[in-house]
Amino acid sequence: MSLKISEKLQLGRMVTPILDRKRPVYNWFQMKESFSRDLVGLLVETWGLEKENMVLDPFCGAGTTPLACKEFGLDCVGFDVHPMLLFVSRVKLRDYNVDKLRSAVHRVVRSKFERVEVEAPGFVSRVFPTSVLEDIAHFRDKIMEVEDEAIREFMLLGLVSASMQCSWARKDGAAIKVARRPVPPLRKALERQLMRMCRDLEHFRTKPSNTTVEHCDARKMRLEDESVGAVITSPPYLRKQEYVSVYRIEQWILGVEGPLAEELIGVRPKGEADENFSEVEEFAKDRPSEVGFYFKDMFSAIMELYRVCRVGGKVCMVTSDGCLPEGVVEVCVPLSELAERAGFRAKRVIVVNKRYCTTPARKKVGIAKEGLLLWEK
Repeated sequence: MSLKISEKLQLGRMVTPILDRKRPVYNWFQMKESFSRDLVGLLVETWGLEKENMVLDPFCGAGTTPLACKEFGLDCVGFDVHPMLLFVSRVKLRDYNVDKLRSAVHRVVRSKFERVEVEAPGFVSRVFPTSVLEDIAHFRDKIMEVEDEAIREFMLLGLVSASMQCSWARKDGAAIKVARRPVPPLRKALERQLMRMCRDLEHFRTKPSNTTVEHCDARKMRLEDESVGAVITSPPYLRKQEYVSVYRIEQWILGVEGPLAEELIGVRPKGEADENFSEVEEFAKDRPSEVGFYFKDMFSAIMELYRVCRVGGKVCMVTSDGCLPEGVVEVCVPLSELAERAGFRAKRVIVVNKRYCTTPARKKVGIAKEGLLLWEK
């Protein structure tokens, strides 16, 4: 394999959500693991993608790739297994009648408060003042009375954002810590959030396209052979599964469950039998089983990408080396080697970020590289 490895650290911000913090619709809900709309735009321009080149994101998260494709007028399908993130993506991608939205928002935010009994798990009750919990229950009930699903889910996402603005929650990796502070009244925060979202829609311009998001495991995608012209995605990073548990407050507000363990890359349900790692033996040997699970699952996903890509189809995968207490586990080059094994031409790895890998005691054990993996069928 003649893989070219280069560094372009000036692209580092593109693989974070920082550039989208003030961008309408994109910033309705952001994952700290997301890449930016600018990365999608750069690839669309560099690759010269046209309408006939359907774009795929098999790990679409909060929907950056599909939403950007809707802006650029490209057909796109996004897959994920996290119910809450699929909810977020659907809300961002819909077309709305803004006048109807505003009318529904006014009815809900001006509704007379009705106290209802709140049944919240301990981790939820610890991060909200009692008054905010009661307001969440009230407004959630009022929103659920809205018959139009699009309007109802739009307002539910607004409720999630406003509620987190009124919480004591501080997220630190997978942990949710409590930092008590004065919080604004939820009613005002909700009205401000929903009206801002309505204004965003008035200024957000899209082009005709077919963009969808669906629940689907990237290791077994519901797509025809050779139906995809380009892939822009970022799979879960090795040993980085924070998104599975860090959104449990938002999931409680929405009333949705988290993803199933068997649907997650590199994760196995407790008690599952040992597996055969012969396909990825060189990357799993003498390492914890989670490393073997990760490379085995990613190889299955890469094989699926090869199946669904057309000849000439291009792939950009954003990923990073893994951090284990024993040291750094290289990921960018091994995944490119697995792509070659699947049939792709692994053309380049562009390193865009380098970070120290540390133990829980903050001892440095190496440098993890984050990169763009560029392949072609």
